[in-house]
Amino acid sequence: MKISVMEIGTNSIKFIIAEANGEKSLKVIDKCSTVNRLSRNMYNNNCICRESIDSAVDIIGEYMEMADKRKAPLVSIFSTSVLRDAANRDEFIERVRLSYGINIEVISGEEEALLSYKACSSLADARHKSFAVIDIGGGSTEISIGSKKSIERNISIDIGAVRLTETFIKNDPVDYEEIAGLSRHLIGVFQDAHLKDFKDMQLIGTGGTIKSVSTIHNKLDYKNEEKIHGSVISFDDIGFIFNFLAQLTVEKRKNLEGLNPKRADVIIAGTAILYGFMKKYGINEITVSSKGVIEAYVQQYISSKF
Repeated sequence: MKISVMEIGTNSIKFIIAEANGEKSLKVIDKCSTVNRLSRNMYNNNCICRESIDSAVDIIGEYMEMADKRKAPLVSIFSTSVLRDAANRDEFIERVRLSYGINIEVISGEEEALLSYKACSSLADARHKSFAVIDIGGGSTEISIGSKKSIERNISIDIGAVRLTETFIKNDPVDYEEIAGLSRHLIGVFQDAHLKDFKDMQLIGTGGTIKSVSTIHNKLDYKNEEKIHGSVISFDDIGFIFNFLAQLTVEKRKNLEGLNPKRADVIIAGTAILYGFMKKYGINEITVSSKGVIEAYVQQYISSKF
């Protein structure tokens, strides 16, 4: 049985075709992602602009055509932070329903965190009793703590690469005061989250920012993200990448090996979240997962059918 699923994110629309041969047997046949920035300028008035809606509707149509050609019925479209926040989300959802006859499911931040946790759990190292997962998206960051047997806590925080870029970064290249203001904000956010000590806990990361940091670090084509699955990056290397990126203009970042040019304007804020989190909790390294929310969502859907 072949199926397809679409995820409407803050910064990109993801599409996956998978084949199921049983509850635990899942083969990803194809995976695509289009950076369209549905939330462009949304954090000024909490509304998705007309141009972004039109672009997203067109991309959804293109992926639905692909699903038909590949004989992989689209079983679900779900969305995360961008539609949780948008004041005009009902307008967007209705536009998609009228255009294509399918409803969009808006999942909660806690459910998104749980899916990230499930997607990354296969990378848990037996040397650690527990692990944490951080998923840095465009509008929010999800953090989960647990073990392979159970999850202790999963939270969603309204800090993301796009949200913080639009809020804090106005200059190109970014200046010291902007970095300082962003860093102070992150310290306060993590303080308010009341997270436990991460000492002796493995950290696993996913999401566009973390995968981009890994492809930059490993000098890999950003389109080959499967090659960074299970790779490890040290805190010091992340700090080096963060400082290096902050010195470059957006145009220079667009030409940087390993970085999708369409992420060049938001990569500094996203990396600041990762660096700030690891610094706050004294975490020395992070294991990178190329799998994320959409893979776990597909697995969950298939499991519900068997």
